[in-house]
Amino acid sequence: MSILANQNIWLRILISAAFAILAYGILVVVGNRSFRSVSIEQLSDEAVASLNNQSLTVTTWNLGYGGLGAESDFVVDGGNHFLPPSRAIVEKNIAGIVSELQNNPADILTLQEVARPGLVTHGGDVLGNVNKTLSAHDNAFSADFTMRYMPPGYGSQHGLFSSTKIAGATRETVDLPLEPGYIFGLSRRLYHLHITRMPFVGGEWSVINVHLSAFDDGANIRLEQLRAVLNVAQTEYENGRFVVIGGDWNLELARPVRPSTTLEKDLFWLFPFPTDELQEGWHVAADHTTPSVRTNERPYVKNENFTTVIDGFVISPNVVLETIETTDFDFAYTDHQPVTATFRAITP
Repeated sequence: MSILANQNIWLRILISAAFAILAYGILVVVGNRSFRSVSIEQLSDEAVASLNNQSLTVTTWNLGYGGLGAESDFVVDGGNHFLPPSRAIVEKNIAGIVSELQNNPADILTLQEVARPGLVTHGGDVLGNVNKTLSAHDNAFSADFTMRYMPPGYGSQHGLFSSTKIAGATRETVDLPLEPGYIFGLSRRLYHLHITRMPFVGGEWSVINVHLSAFDDGANIRLEQLRAVLNVAQTEYENGRFVVIGGDWNLELARPVRPSTTLEKDLFWLFPFPTDELQEGWHVAADHTTPSVRTNERPYVKNENFTTVIDGFVISPNVVLETIETTDFDFAYTDHQPVTATFRAITP
């Protein structure tokens, strides 16, 4: 075979490879930018308990995709790193999360940023471990962030996870307003509500799992999302249900007094919860004594990182708060801490 023929073969190989890379790049960009699907994935349906009184215990907790334990900072919050320090740190975080969930007394848990194995978890499986730990429950997952068609180990998916001990639950998702633009120029976070309805002797609870935007300019998208959440909740209430909205509001519900050396510039994301948006009779339920979130501009050191409360509940007029408490493990496993509350339905 002549030298010229060899050169032609290699040229064709290079051109074919270039077209394959281009086609793959187009698939990644178009496939992610056009993805708008939010659906509920049933992971377990083993719940057998029933509610024989008017009380309901709920825990809400943002798991920080298993990557935001005390050792981590995060670039979007003013830190230096996008990924957690190591797979070993992620596994330590997962073990701590699982330990907390094993001892949790709630009838229903509303969890956020529960992640499948991927880039941001160094391959750690938060979702799988949480689902296994709560395998005797009725568990469901709905993704709010997905990176599709990525090379092995570089994809990402996390979202809302709702788990209940109570048999007979039904579920629904409702879309919320989205932030403009694309994360990494590829994907959008598909904000939505995850609603779980559960029967009890006096009617039906409606527990809404929510995670609002964190870094929208001036909290404008957060306000749009909040209004949409409250409208959905009002409809649930008008339909005769007893409504508890639990989650990461990314709006300040209360501020326990703790020392901090965090600079004001690193609190750019912080805005107060606008209680004037609540209709008559609706209330915020928050723990005013223990912080639920810490800043991520650096790894966590007590009395240095700023801490406050953005995780908690909003309840309908026919529900009263009995107790509320944040579990304080000094942000060892996540940048949020679980908030557990017991509510009572006001029935005729």
